[in-house]
Amino acid sequence: MCSPQTILDKIVDKIVAKVIQSVVSHIRFVTCYKGNLEKLDAEKKNLEGQWLKVNEDVDKYKTLGEDIEANVSNWLTEADKMIKEVEEFEKHKTDKESMQCFKFSCPDYISRYKLSKQAERKIGDIKNLTQEGKFDKVSHRKPPPQKLLFPSSAHFVSLDYMSFDSRESVFKRIMDALKDSKVYKIGVHGLGGVGKTKMVEEVGKQVKKDGLFDEVVMAVVSQDANVRKIQLQLVGGLNPKPDVVTITDEHERAKELWLRLDNGKKNLIILDDIWHELSLDTIGIPITGRNKVVITSRNQDVWKNMEMDTEIQIKVLSEPEAWALFKNKVGDSVDSDQELHDIAKEVCKECQGLPVAILVVGGALKGKQKCVWKNALEKLKKSMLQKIEGISPMLYDSLKLSYVYLSEDAKSCFLLCCMFPEDAEIPIEELVRHCMARRLLAQKPDTLEEARDTVCTVVNTLKTCSLLLDGTDENVVKMHDVIRDVAVSIADDEKAILVKHGVHEWPEKGTYESYLAISLRSKTVHEVPNKLGCSQLHTLLLECIDPLVTIPDMFFDGMEKLTVLELNGVRMLQLPPSLANLVNLRMLCLHKCQLGDITILKDLKNNLEVLSLRGSDIKALPSEIGQLTQLRLLDLRDCYKLSKIPKGVISNLSRLEELYILNSFVGLEDATVNKELDKLGKLTPLTTLHIHIPNAMLLPKEICFKNLIRFIISTGERSGNLEYQSSTRIFKLVGVPLRDEFNVLLERAEVLHLEKVEGLQKVYHRLYPSGSFNKLTVLTIKYCKLKYLFSPSCARGLLQIQRLVIKDCEVMEGIVGNEGEENEEAVTSEAINFSQLKYMELRSLPSLVSFYPKMEKTTTAKENSSTQAHSLFNEKGI
Repeated sequence: MCSPQTILDKIVDKIVAKVIQSVVSHIRFVTCYKGNLEKLDAEKKNLEGQWLKVNEDVDKYKTLGEDIEANVSNWLTEADKMIKEVEEFEKHKTDKESMQCFKFSCPDYISRYKLSKQAERKIGDIKNLTQEGKFDKVSHRKPPPQKLLFPSSAHFVSLDYMSFDSRESVFKRIMDALKDSKVYKIGVHGLGGVGKTKMVEEVGKQVKKDGLFDEVVMAVVSQDANVRKIQLQLVGGLNPKPDVVTITDEHERAKELWLRLDNGKKNLIILDDIWHELSLDTIGIPITGRNKVVITSRNQDVWKNMEMDTEIQIKVLSEPEAWALFKNKVGDSVDSDQELHDIAKEVCKECQGLPVAILVVGGALKGKQKCVWKNALEKLKKSMLQKIEGISPMLYDSLKLSYVYLSEDAKSCFLLCCMFPEDAEIPIEELVRHCMARRLLAQKPDTLEEARDTVCTVVNTLKTCSLLLDGTDENVVKMHDVIRDVAVSIADDEKAILVKHGVHEWPEKGTYESYLAISLRSKTVHEVPNKLGCSQLHTLLLECIDPLVTIPDMFFDGMEKLTVLELNGVRMLQLPPSLANLVNLRMLCLHKCQLGDITILKDLKNNLEVLSLRGSDIKALPSEIGQLTQLRLLDLRDCYKLSKIPKGVISNLSRLEELYILNSFVGLEDATVNKELDKLGKLTPLTTLHIHIPNAMLLPKEICFKNLIRFIISTGERSGNLEYQSSTRIFKLVGVPLRDEFNVLLERAEVLHLEKVEGLQKVYHRLYPSGSFNKLTVLTIKYCKLKYLFSPSCARGLLQIQRLVIKDCEVMEGIVGNEGEENEEAVTSEAINFSQLKYMELRSLPSLVSFYPKMEKTTTAKENSSTQAHSLFNEKGI
């Protein structure tokens, strides 16, 4: 048993040990002072490095149009705050280090103790924060605009699609399969036009919303199953490294795509509309880890060797569902009369529950009289069934019915569209040119402008009937693959057009001689007949990209009726002599061709109205082109090797209405450009001009742009590519003074880009009356010396402005200013509202004080009023 003294000694020893431990701990802060500060500086640099890395990723994904994750944005704020705190700490640390203990020369150990202790605490905080900044996911894609979204499974809101039990059950089955860890490949099959594409689009949107997959990417395969096309669609949806897009070898691109998808994340790949067995490895799609693939096809036998884990069928609509969709398309007018109601019910039954047929037939009969409905029903019941692979036989009859009720102009445009490749975007301009050259329109237009108005009207009619679909912008349309199949079949029945796309050999002689038009597209045809010998042919489209095809000398003999000829990717160092026999040719397109001497085109002078050499490697435009006095359209876009245009060639084309020469003055001398521009003013019919003018100082003062309806005009230095090509009026001015002759372009432009432009002050004071620029949608201003950009009255006229970018304008104080207005107090009483504005970027504007300075009347001894600039956005701004 221990004595009291022993117990006391032990207690004292423990107390002393703890005291010593505490003292040593505190002394450590003093002795490790410099080490802690060095560690703090090192950890701060680590945090700064991580902040820069995350911030670079944020900038990159913002550029790609994605939304940044909230935790990433919060981390950047916290990290920035911590870095500033450390910098402030180091600043105070420097001040305190110079302090001494009282009046002695020794350092201030108390201050060092405190600083060292604070530094050690911050080191731990910074380490934790740096570790938290290692994110697996920085951003997520923004949802597409609402009008582009496929309606949700719970509540379809599209005009032409409604919520049905049969569709919701399929949707649930696909979603359950995607959640099943044992399922990797899912096949969705059903008749053409039953709604497979819409279904998988909705699935992709839903799983992305739910976070079931990190990335969702989709490619349309189509009948040709072009590996390059499939790969590029997937690459475009994944935002990979830029050099992946430029890879030309399919095998190398497949390897890069594989690495991009085999990244440990959950990726969903959707392959829509396959017709033949497809090797996923060849494309570069790994079915490993957490990747899954959804594949749609009209025929489930297609993937019998592809080892699908589950197969799901989308069936036609039930009779009640079909009637609901039909009623949604035709409206309630069919209920106004019991007999009409009964007829409509029978018509709907004939559509066999296929959504695409219901929509097309409903669109064709909507608003028609009862007699038309009766006639339609009889035709649907009596017409003979057609055999189209993958399509319900009844579908042909129902879709052809809608074709029968079209106007002649609409029929012509509809069949023209089937000449384009499957899933292609069809430029409306191409339809205009064909209709004009082939005289397809009932009311023969006198000008291309009149033809364009008619074709646009017809295209809208075809869209209303669901025979055409909207494209990516208003200048293009698309055709549902089922509709196109029917159009091709109709064209074949009527011997109007023979469409052969993706073929390996030229059609056997005798199979095409009775057709009025032939559309042949192939990458593998090595030879064409020496003589086509098709005396009835009016239109010939031939595309042979790889390898380039040579056209034999006598190929066009006996084809005097040919009015439209389009050759893509052919080799003609000298145009075949038989081309001179095509005296009735009105439209000639030689796109992406290897061309040598083209002087033979002078023999087509009596009728040739459209000449397009777009993308060809022509080096000189022969003077003989000036003899084509009937020419209405000349397209020389993207002829990068073009370096010579003899004087007077273009100016001699007195009937020219449209001139496209953008990106083709690259190699031309300034003097050559000037000589041709000098004569443009004399081409009074000219309504469309696409051109880049390198040296604006050589631009003739008497040139007149007032007759132009559409234009893309770039003047001065080259500064990137012209954007917003869907706009019809684009003016870009870079590095040249503003001239009076540009005023009409400034006032009428939809897209306006002004960079390093002198003389903008007069625009502010004189050119901007109220009502100007009411069609301007995009405005970019860079490196311009201007105090204010808009007057208030001008700003109120910007009714359509959607995108505003102002950069590097050092003296700009406000976007809207009151200078130059006669009654400043009156004009500021009205608010300025850019109601259509979707995007605004203000960058590097060091003098900017406000968007629109607020007018405040301050009374002084002399009763003067003064204008005060307040916050960047106030009640007078947006």
